[in-house]
Amino acid sequence: MARLRKLDLGRLSILVVLLIGTAAILTKDQWDWIFEPDEAETQGVSAETLTIDDDAVERLYRISPNNGSAVSYAVEESLAGSDKVSTGVTQVVAGDIIINTADPAASQVGEVVVNVEMFDSDSSLRDKRLRHDFLESTHWPFARFSVTAIDGLDVDFADGETYDVSLTGDLTVKETTSEEIFSGTVTVTGEQLVASVSAEILSSTYGVGPINIARLAHTKDEVTLSFDLVADRVAVGTEADDGELETDIPEFAVAGGAFADTVQPILEENCVSCHISGGPGWDTLAFDTAADAAEVAEDIALVTEIRFMPPWLPGGDSPEFEHDWSLSDDEIATIGAWAADGGGLDVAPDTELVARGQAIIPIEEDQVVAPRDGAYTTEVDEAGQPTRADEYRCQVHEVDDPEGDGTWIKGYEFRPDQKSIVHHSIIYLAPAEALDEIARKSAEDERPGWTCFGTSNLSTSGVGNMGGWAPGQAPTVFPDGYGLFIPSGHMVINQIHFHHDHEALEDNSLIILDEATPEQIDGITGIAGSSYLTPAEVPCTPEEQAIAAEREATVDGYVNLCVRANVIEEIREKYDNFATFIPNALLLQCGGTVDDYDDLEGSVGYSSCDLRAKNPGTIYTVLGHMHEFGDAYRMTLNPDTPEEMVLLDIPNWDFEWQLNYDLVEDVEITRADTIRFECWWDRTRLYMPEPRYITWNEGTVDEMCFSSVTVLPEPGDHGSVTPLGS
Repeated sequence: MARLRKLDLGRLSILVVLLIGTAAILTKDQWDWIFEPDEAETQGVSAETLTIDDDAVERLYRISPNNGSAVSYAVEESLAGSDKVSTGVTQVVAGDIIINTADPAASQVGEVVVNVEMFDSDSSLRDKRLRHDFLESTHWPFARFSVTAIDGLDVDFADGETYDVSLTGDLTVKETTSEEIFSGTVTVTGEQLVASVSAEILSSTYGVGPINIARLAHTKDEVTLSFDLVADRVAVGTEADDGELETDIPEFAVAGGAFADTVQPILEENCVSCHISGGPGWDTLAFDTAADAAEVAEDIALVTEIRFMPPWLPGGDSPEFEHDWSLSDDEIATIGAWAADGGGLDVAPDTELVARGQAIIPIEEDQVVAPRDGAYTTEVDEAGQPTRADEYRCQVHEVDDPEGDGTWIKGYEFRPDQKSIVHHSIIYLAPAEALDEIARKSAEDERPGWTCFGTSNLSTSGVGNMGGWAPGQAPTVFPDGYGLFIPSGHMVINQIHFHHDHEALEDNSLIILDEATPEQIDGITGIAGSSYLTPAEVPCTPEEQAIAAEREATVDGYVNLCVRANVIEEIREKYDNFATFIPNALLLQCGGTVDDYDDLEGSVGYSSCDLRAKNPGTIYTVLGHMHEFGDAYRMTLNPDTPEEMVLLDIPNWDFEWQLNYDLVEDVEITRADTIRFECWWDRTRLYMPEPRYITWNEGTVDEMCFSSVTVLPEPGDHGSVTPLGS
């Protein structure tokens, strides 16, 4: 028979953290949990405790925390360009085993539980990340391995004998249960059982890998998961100690070392303005105190050495840009030497770090404009799960204009609320004449706003593009003498691309407006900007095509998404007819066909298109936008001519950092000029369980080659405005 023993494990997290390998460090939008009060709900959770019926032939062995048991993983990884096998281990393991000495095949293994709050690798920052991210442990704090069959014990029992065994069981991670088979050995004596078993499993089975973080870390899908278990004999009638599984993480011990005159000034000048509680990068990591930095010294050295942080992506062919965040070689060497010496401090650990420089310049918050119709929550099914992974939703933001004469702004900011689901935003201006159309669209369902794939989906004349936001972007600030005019009665329409996973979060993203003063309005000129859309056509690799073809031949109803036409039809079903029009329209605009763009070099696809410049003036900012398959980006003015000039070169794309780059040099552009837009995508940068042809469209598994050029027209009176997006 079996009874239940209550396990009070504190923040007991998920066993398959051991499937992860080396996780990405300092990735945006995935660290809110460090500062949020929500804890994993672990109280009242029960795990099976076994009891024996006949102690003459049955022995009960108990796995207890820190008694010599260990659970570990090994996975091939590429970290900062170096290939190795990453390992990690935890020793807080619990479970019961019964050995039947008369009939070993009748032995039992109870549920095995692992506390990964004590999970330990060679990076404390990585360990913090693994406890929550990917596994989402505040939502699913437990994994369970339940053995359903034991093979190899159908022999005569003898104390001290080593047996080859395999354990078949169900591993449940988050919402996925899958059968796994662990093989190895077990040795039993009168006082102790020692077992060592392992299995090769796929992280993708449980939706926690493989990990692909641009410019930093990549792991294989295959992971070796090992249980090295030590179980002590338990006397009949012994009660379990419920409290012994509560294990606290040891506090970080600060070593001595040089910091105040060497590393502290670098962090305060270049890092702290973002990475401080409440700052723009606080949800990545906060350096509030010297101890916060010391605890992750080796990780700071790694991400600065490979120039992953601070995030400055332009390559050597780019022109010089304002606000270059990158560190000098000497600064990187100083941080590396500090970390190599132990990352110690010569100041009190609670010494406050103070920002001495501002990487992201804030704007004046003259108007903080919330959605007119309230926060938005996506549609859910009966289980409370989002019905659509990718969703485009438009909402109205009403601009306060008490004088009724319109509003000149000197800058604006899109401030995402739920960063884990906000993929990007495009901001439009709509005239008062659009109110009736907006009302009709808003009434199509009971939620705020309306569905708007591709554009604002407003047909009213006068709707224009104001700007946008993608991860990593700072507030938009216009130079002296320039601004953007919002006419009286115009509304801001915010189109947000939400990418939902398992949660239907309530989002209340804001628009911040920096209004021009009366003195600034005098003689102001309207800034002008243009968007350029060019093709994205990335076919499956031959290996992926073979996988899809085999599934098509063997699985009833399987749709082969390596076929472009099938992907276009899927896009129609997910979005609308307009979305299916875009890929072919872009090919036509660039004078090409699918055959001109659907070539691969290994796993890398490429697109190039030359277009005429749309707005004359002095180039102010340039921007490139792709999704998560993005590999490299380039924008070139007047290519293949003596006047050729690279405007933006990003040799190693990172979706998390899509900035508007402000040229230092004045570069004039006319409508007679040509701009070449080039995009590269690597199919290996994002794991796809189902191979699919990638084309230009709305979803995160679709792609874009989107570019923007903002120009400063010749100064004129304040009434001359060229709407952004024209």
